[in-house]
Amino acid sequence: KTTFVDILLGLLQPETGRVLIDATPLDSDTISGWQKHLGYVPQQVYISNDTVIRNVAFGIEDSRIDRTAVEDALQKANLYEHIMGLPEKLESTLGENGRKLSGGEKQRIGIARALYYQADVLVLDEATSSLDVPTEGEITRAINALKGRQTIIAIAHRLSTLKSCDRILY
Repeated sequence: KTTFVDILLGLLQPETGRVLIDATPLDSDTISGWQKHLGYVPQQVYISNDTVIRNVAFGIEDSRIDRTAVEDALQKANLYEHIMGLPEKLESTLGENGRKLSGGEKQRIGIARALYYQADVLVLDEATSSLDVPTEGEITRAINALKGRQTIIAIAHRLSTLKSCDRILY
């Protein structure tokens, strides 16, 4: 599964065969354009010891962060209400590696980060595997709410995570 994701993200070249994106081969000429359309949520989301807004708009200069887009991404990731309940709201600091967040909240920050960049394709690599069942359900509902708006590729061990997918590959 890891190799598949690495090939899909363009981090590895396949040893045999090729990857086609809308009939266009994924190669050194097209990889950069393809990667601009991707949002990636790994199993372990990196959270910097910084504010919510900077973690969602990760890597963007403060003066260029679109606050409305951050709030929209948090809403789609089903985390907005929780963040707005914090004393400093979007300016709340999350702690080293997100120690002030639960596992599910970290995953939803990762989803919000991918959504902030308005990716056409969202790749979820075991994004719910380390979560308890209720939290997995919350994340699955957040992902299902995106259905029809984005292409979502989810890699998961648990079939319950994939039950609303259009296609499942074993």
